[in-house]
Amino acid sequence: MEGRAERIGRNEALFREVNESIERISATLEVSDDRLQILCECGVPTCLEQLYVPMSDYERVRAGSTLFLIKPGHEHGDLEEVVEEHDGYHVVRKQDPDAARVARELDPRD
Repeated sequence: MEGRAERIGRNEALFREVNESIERISATLEVSDDRLQILCECGVPTCLEQLYVPMSDYERVRAGSTLFLIKPGHEHGDLEEVVEEHDGYHVVRKQDPDAARVARELDPRD
């Protein structure tokens, strides 16, 4: 049976994959804005909060399999830690071993 950490990790990975599609579509359409409009990757399946993230920050965060972009206050303190705070979004890193493993396994860039 899947535990809470794994379930949240899978949900976060799903939102990350959706955001990867948004990023690819934006690149294909040659959207000239230097900010990307993405979905919060907090792992709550009903969360549809939108974030505006500079492309450079998005790419930097995507380079780390256990890093996610979330709306401030949406972190799961027992599973992850806030490693960066920006205006309108935070970056969290998975600390729970199960959530980190799922994040690495489901990273579309690896």
